[in-house]
Formats: sequence, structure tokens, C-alpha cells
Amino acid sequence: MRCILVVGLAAWMLALAPGLSAQSRTSSPEPSGREAAAPIQIASDRMVADQKNRTVVFEGHVTAQQGTMTITAAKLTVYGAEKAKGAGAASGHVTGEQIERIEAEGHVVISEGDRVATAQKAVLDNRQQKIVLMGDPVLVQGQDKVQGEVITLHLQDRTSIVEGRAGRPVQAVFHPKESLQKP
Repeated sequence: MRCILVVGLAAWMLALAPGLSAQSRTSSPEPSGREAAAPIQIASDRMVADQKNRTVVFEGHVTAQQGTMTITAAKLTVYGAEKAKGAGAASGHVTGEQIERIEAEGHVVISEGDRVATAQKAVLDNRQQKIVLMGDPVLVQGQDKVQGEVITLHLQDRTSIVEGRAGRPVQAVFHPKESLQKP
């Protein structure tokens, strides 16, 4: 199961959404070849693989780790893409190129260093190259924080959309970084 956790979980959630701070945008490099090639280790209370429906479901105290990134959730479902006709013999294995999407549900926490994303559900869509956080999503790096009703991260163009709703607007708190040069 090698999706490189949808490109290092989108270069770590696009450094927790563009605009948190200039430093957070520049200090999060793309996943190195070494990190991207690191094995993904998943532990859970139960695993159910369904080859017919191309799914692998991990349930109960799920922890997925790749390099320094960790995802915890109550449930993690990996959806395999349908093989194109004539694409060769079906091996029964799902590779990174064959992963359509990954859904994490129930107290989802994605962490790496001082960066943490929380939500009730996270959908990592490999084909559309986007991540959608739902259910009280919050992105935090250090003291900076953004939250809304739904947070969508588009990986290709490195943009993010944070949506609020009536009575519950988008909330953001940014702490300016101290300048290294003083006047």
C-alpha cells in the first residue's frame, strides 16, 4: 500500500494552508525522496480487505505512520481504483498508483512536528489531488491556527479554501514572526 500517503499528506497539508505565515510556507519543503520512499506502517485493532470492492478498512485505534508524519483515527479506508482493461493480470495488491482515495474517520489527528490537523473526517482524493477536512477541522502550526466548517486543500495549484457557515464564520489567528533585522 504505497500512495506516499497522498504525497506526504500534501506536503504536510500545504504547510497548514497557504497564508498561515511566510515562514510556514517556506519552511515546509516537498517530501524528500527518502521520506516519500519510507514505508507506511499501519496498526489497528482490525483490518478487512475486500478485493471485490477494492477496499482495505482499518478499524479501532488506527495509527498510520510514514517517516515523521502520523495519522490517527477510529477508522481508515483505502479505496483502490478500478484497473483499466488490458492493464495486465490482477495481482490483488493495491499500489500507490492504484489508490483512488483514502478516508480517515473519527477523531482524525494528522501530525508532524509542531504541525497538527484535526477533524472528524479527512478525505484524501488521489485522482483530484485534494484533501478535504470536515467536522470541526482545525489546522495549527505553532501558535497559528485556522478553522472552519470545511477545509479543502488543492495540491496541484497549492491553494486552500476554508469555508464557514452562518453563525460560524472562518476563524484564523496568526502570530507575526519577529524580523531578524531591526531598524
